[in-house]
Amino acid sequence: MRFYSWQNKDTLMRYLRCIFASIALLFNALVFAAGEPLQSIDFQLRWHHQFQFAGYYAALEKGFYREEGLDVKLHEAGPGITPVEEVLSGRAQYGESNSEILYARLQGEPVVALAAIFQHSPSVLLARDDVGIRSPHDLIGKKIMLMNARTDADFHAMFLHEGIKADAIDTIPSSFDFEDLLSGKVTAFNSYLTNEPFILNQRGIAYSVINPNTYGIDFYSDILFTTEQELKQHPERVEAFRRATLKGWRYAMENPDEIIDLLLTKYAVQKSRAHLKYEADAMRSLILPDLIEIGHMNPGRWRRMADAFIEVGIGKPDASLDGFIYDPNPPHEIEKLRRIITYGTITGGFLLFIAVVLLFGWLRLKKEITRRKSAEEEVRRLAYNDPLTGIPNRNTFIPYANKQLLTAKRAGNKLAFCFIDLNDFKTTNDNHGHKVGDAALIHSATVISALIRESDMVSRIGGDEFIVLLAGIHNIEDTLRTSRQIQTAIAQPFVHEEQHYSISASIGISIFPDHGHQLDELITKADDEMYKNKHSEKLGQSAI
Repeated sequence: MRFYSWQNKDTLMRYLRCIFASIALLFNALVFAAGEPLQSIDFQLRWHHQFQFAGYYAALEKGFYREEGLDVKLHEAGPGITPVEEVLSGRAQYGESNSEILYARLQGEPVVALAAIFQHSPSVLLARDDVGIRSPHDLIGKKIMLMNARTDADFHAMFLHEGIKADAIDTIPSSFDFEDLLSGKVTAFNSYLTNEPFILNQRGIAYSVINPNTYGIDFYSDILFTTEQELKQHPERVEAFRRATLKGWRYAMENPDEIIDLLLTKYAVQKSRAHLKYEADAMRSLILPDLIEIGHMNPGRWRRMADAFIEVGIGKPDASLDGFIYDPNPPHEIEKLRRIITYGTITGGFLLFIAVVLLFGWLRLKKEITRRKSAEEEVRRLAYNDPLTGIPNRNTFIPYANKQLLTAKRAGNKLAFCFIDLNDFKTTNDNHGHKVGDAALIHSATVISALIRESDMVSRIGGDEFIVLLAGIHNIEDTLRTSRQIQTAIAQPFVHEEQHYSISASIGISIFPDHGHQLDELITKADDEMYKNKHSEKLGQSAI
């Protein structure tokens, strides 16, 4: 096997595979109805039962595995039990692991990645807010809990990229007991974004998050895998297991409440319903089921992960990944399909009719692919920009603002946040119509964008609400001057359908670090100041 890009495969071959897969499913159903026994499969989870493994429960309980002729048993893990060891030992045929399977492959173990369920790793370091941990550099000389280097390679890569030597931080093996963080036994604890933050929130404990993704270390996680031996001896079973599993994950992400009920009633999970709901919601931003096909893997990204392992000294520089990434459409399968088509053509008119149907299907599919690509590009644009004004939306602003805050904290710089609200916008809509209201929003976005620097950002975050981030300010007077310029520019008349209209704005300002250190509190402070100024303006006082 080799590295492989799905987008470069022949589209007709994909369509043919779908047809033959459907025929295979029908054949399986007929065979099992005749009494053919199911194939027993042992699957090793990464940890105890929880929503993290929702797709496997869905595939099992909804009968997706059974439809493929598989009798699957799910096995919990725990301290001392790892999926890689269980699969390599033969106690399980399949498992789910984090980037540890990449470490195993770099050491020469015959593991094969079948699908990446989490596009982004949930692994983070959590620290109590009162100990002042804001970046990896704050951990120097502190005691933290981690797994071993092969399991927590993303953290070690993060430290390396930040110029922190391995012996600068006192790391001890994880006790798997979160109370060690709460009691102060350690400063930071290896955690999951989908789990431990809920506990801290429930207890009302403020905390900070050190996420490797923030520092350019972006790993896959919760990866479905098997062995080369299983793939070689049972290629159809591998494909069937993967197909049923991904179907289960799609179902689970569309029906999270049903899976939560199942976990509480059948699997006796000790977490509360609220905890499981938190876990399900947090997983969506890591799996991205609405934007990316579940299970998608990019060979280039796997290569970058391997390079990160090598940089931290747990991989051989000349290590090859050939055969590591599962190819659902290998070259020999294409040739096999061609032989089937040739044989079918010779057998007579029935399969000739199928070939004609497939041809029209391919044309429709090609058209659908073109349409879908256009739609996906539009979705990406709408996901990060306001469709009316074209300026960044909340999805773009929040990550950018957090990055600027992190930079400002390191450099000791100041930032300003200007919360802008258009005055009497509803009245404008009611009196002149929504088109005039839209023109007012476009006018406001345009003049604000013209007044700020490239390093600043304006975002539309609500109906008639904008927020401006001003980076690298030196004093409040600079910010006040800019805010007055914005108010003056917005108040200038704008033209819509040869008619002149006017609108005004109220602005509230907050300064980092004078008014807070977290993005939420800075935005809230600016919002509160805006409402105070709006009230003052109504009383005839100065707005700024």
